[in-house]
Amino acid sequence: MSKKVKTLTAENLVFADSIVQQLDVLSARREQWEATDYKKANEGLYALLADCLEVFNVRFVKGSEDDKKALRRQLIERLTAAKVRVVKTSTTLTMLTRYVFNADRKRAQGYGYVLAAAVSHEINAKGFAAWVVKQGGIEEIKRKMVKKAEAVAKQEAVKAATAVVKGDLENKALQPLAHVSLEGLTGTYAVLLVKPCVNGGADVVGSLSNINEALVNALVVRMAKAQVATAMADKEMGDQTQRESNDLLAAANDEQTSKVVNG
Repeated sequence: MSKKVKTLTAENLVFADSIVQQLDVLSARREQWEATDYKKANEGLYALLADCLEVFNVRFVKGSEDDKKALRRQLIERLTAAKVRVVKTSTTLTMLTRYVFNADRKRAQGYGYVLAAAVSHEINAKGFAAWVVKQGGIEEIKRKMVKKAEAVAKQEAVKAATAVVKGDLENKALQPLAHVSLEGLTGTYAVLLVKPCVNGGADVVGSLSNINEALVNALVVRMAKAQVATAMADKEMGDQTQRESNDLLAAANDEQTSKVVNG
């Protein structure tokens, strides 16, 4: 069953229209900025982003939930009409900047990161330019925000992997990896220190009984982090292989095109 689209009121649409009109003015200013002093200074960019921040903080944030839905719906419709691919999960800040700057997704997302950072630091439009300069510029803020986003994603991955490791330990209690005949071990869990052998296997060189819950949890999290690190390395390897394949395919297509053109 398809999800029913909520019917918005005339007031919601007026709210959205008024903001879009402001964005249209900013977009026109952006065109003028790009045509004149785009290559000269950052002041124009900072001013435009500050005004986007003003629209978001003063207008969008104070709107009702239906007002916000109306604006997002209008932005998606207008961007789509302009043949700009937009993801419905994109933040409103990203869509605002994409609409104003007529930017590709990567550039708009970067500006969205900067505005999101300003919002999180409670920076208003008036103090935006000075704050950007103090932070080291647009690119430095983007770098910090991307790094933060990656850290959050990794944290969530570790949390999910921790649950998997705990479940795996419960299964291994029923079907152990191996059984060691070692006397004197007590408690719910014990730790064995083993030394890997060159020819395979491992030698038990130490043991610790009655380990507390904190140590058990720390070891579980460490196992989860190891799983995440392996998965991320595998993904990076796969991405690199895909990029190389794409480069080879592009090169082959260029060569084929050249042959056709040159007869």
